[in-house]
Amino acid sequence: MLLKYKIKPISPVITPFMSDTFFGHFCWALAFHKGESFLTDFLDLYEDEKIAPVLFSSAFPAGFLPRPVLPPLSRKKAQEFIDKEMIKDLDKKAETNLKGSGQIKGGSQKKDKKELLFDARSLMKKWNKVKFISLAHWNEIKDNYSESALISIFNRENSKNSDFLNDKNAPVSEVSASNVINRLTGAVDASGGLFVREKQWYPENAALDIYVEVNLPQFESDVEWFMTKFLPDNGFGADKNIGMGVLEILRDSEFDESSITANAPNAKVALSLTAFEGMEKYSAFYRLKTKFGRLGGTYAVSSPTGGNPRPFKKPILMYEPGALFFTQESLNRTMLLKGVHTDERIRHCGVPVTVGINLSV
Repeated sequence: MLLKYKIKPISPVITPFMSDTFFGHFCWALAFHKGESFLTDFLDLYEDEKIAPVLFSSAFPAGFLPRPVLPPLSRKKAQEFIDKEMIKDLDKKAETNLKGSGQIKGGSQKKDKKELLFDARSLMKKWNKVKFISLAHWNEIKDNYSESALISIFNRENSKNSDFLNDKNAPVSEVSASNVINRLTGAVDASGGLFVREKQWYPENAALDIYVEVNLPQFESDVEWFMTKFLPDNGFGADKNIGMGVLEILRDSEFDESSITANAPNAKVALSLTAFEGMEKYSAFYRLKTKFGRLGGTYAVSSPTGGNPRPFKKPILMYEPGALFFTQESLNRTMLLKGVHTDERIRHCGVPVTVGINLSV
């Protein structure tokens, strides 16, 4: 069962909305709510290639999914597309804009071929950097997906002046520097310690989507409580005790998971940060991210075995959301990562939520 929730940030957010962070928050919520033994039994369900009981995606702009990672069009195919489609559409768009502003007289002010070619190549470069696809466009090509089909959609939407990138809801980053305070003297540390913190400010009406895969029905109520009660009450990520990461979260009761899955998928697109043992056996296209994870809950202030805190996990190399696996197998029977901390009991979730897609071969 795939559930969908709408997240509305109320305050600035310091910690990015990543799948493994949501999973960590969920584990601590279970420990606080139902006890450590319940959490231990829950984590044991991820062993021995059992189906993962609960998986989280990362959060994406509302109405969008991550763009599947595929190589860009070859130089030859890109130039053919520019010559056959883009030049014509850009020329028509420029002429329409000039007529609308009353600046065109006899076509003398129209752009020449070199200017149009420059505009086309600039747009192609911009499109290659697009990270998300709207659900409308996803549904249009999910059963016959290719880079050519996606570029054609981008070109069509650009010629109509539509806001297909939806940049207006992107967060604004604020970077601030602070001094380290000596807790004994209450003054700035004599060593002059300085640390930098980045906040994300979302526009007033911005929203995000997150998908939660629940494969064991007995945990659906726990997921619902966690998403709609625990996170809004307790906050998300760093500095939630001073007002960061305040969220409103509602379940999308009208969501049907078949709406985002291809009818006859031949590949899987990961919606989560992904890393699991045996991942190398799957052919894939991906972008990499080095994750410097930290422990949360009480382990952030004390060692799991007592003594001084050891909050930092070892660096983990993970696939970013949008990684494309050339397989029809389910990837939700892979285990949590081990050996990610000096305490061998600590695990890290790199098991992805995936959706099926049909690649045009």
